[in-house]
Amino acid sequence: MSDVSRPATAEDLKRLVQALETTGARYLLIGAYALLAHGYQRATVDIDLLVEATRDNGERVKQALLVLPDQSAREIDPQWFTEGENIRVADEITVDLLFSPCAQTYEMLKPHEEIIDLDGVPVRTVSLQGLLLTKQSQRPQDVQDSLVLRRAIAGGGA
Repeated sequence: MSDVSRPATAEDLKRLVQALETTGARYLLIGAYALLAHGYQRATVDIDLLVEATRDNGERVKQALLVLPDQSAREIDPQWFTEGENIRVADEITVDLLFSPCAQTYEMLKPHEEIIDLDGVPVRTVSLQGLLLTKQSQRPQDVQDSLVLRRAIAGGGA
């Protein structure tokens, strides 16, 4: 097992999404890979998932994460999902499990859900408007993403 995760690839994302779908996990892809799914490029090293904060969903997400080679998800207690604290899974790749980015929960963003085809794999993500709701912080990458999203929503592209 490596001490350092490598950057996630589109292939990693597809494998993880297929596992999430198989287990029936309730998730929405957000962050840079969601931007990529919408056709906008931004460098990233991890996969960000907004997940429903229930123990049942914790079981499902944990099971899906066991598809990762280092099996780091074995350490996850599904009860943690009810506590609402973000969980970082540092495996061969890093997956961040988020519960309320910019105060937006899974339930709040579920109406913005879109399913986007990524090389034949359906990926649950959110609309550009939904992504914008998760980019209201002052972190430099969120400020930049917010500008890109606002232009895209206005029809101006990236």
